[in-house]
Amino acid sequence: MKNDLANLDTKINDLKETLYLLIKNGSLTDETVVKCSEKLDKLILEYQKRDTVS
Repeated sequence: MKNDLANLDTKINDLKETLYLLIKNGSLTDETVVKCSEKLDKLILEYQKRDTVS
């Protein structure tokens, strides 16, 4: 379970960096920015669910 959380944490941090770069270089309403943000939200929710279970 800890390994799953570590993997999710890595993915979340990678997406945060990607989202930051996308926002820095583009528009908040750009489709790529929106999709990346939605994916990040889902990963954060998954992390929170798994973290409360363990």
